[in-house]
Amino acid sequence: MKEHRRAERVVPSQQPLGELMLYVGEQCLAVKSVRDVSPFGIGVCIDKAISNESKIRMRYKTGADDVQVSGVVAWSALVAEDGSNDVAGTYRTGICLQPADVEANLEFYRLITRCR
Repeated sequence: MKEHRRAERVVPSQQPLGELMLYVGEQCLAVKSVRDVSPFGIGVCIDKAISNESKIRMRYKTGADDVQVSGVVAWSALVAEDGSNDVAGTYRTGICLQPADVEANLEFYRLITRCR
């Protein structure tokens, strides 16, 4: 798969502890897994394709923490049977987080990468 990132991202050693939701308009899509994350963006696997340039919101809740960020879909690609850990038929999706929301983005990143 072609590299689309513009910033170095962390590949979590474990999936996030809390509940991660992705909203396109009012539709909530289940995030199957987090592939990588940085304060500037996140790569996820979901069950549905989202058009490039779609505006999204993400919400991450764990315990007393609840943070929301906004972003734009940079790319989305159907996962094939390629031997990766991703489930065939899901969509790997790259999301650029809004650069103006630095504090929320940093909190989101901190919470997503927090170890168990």
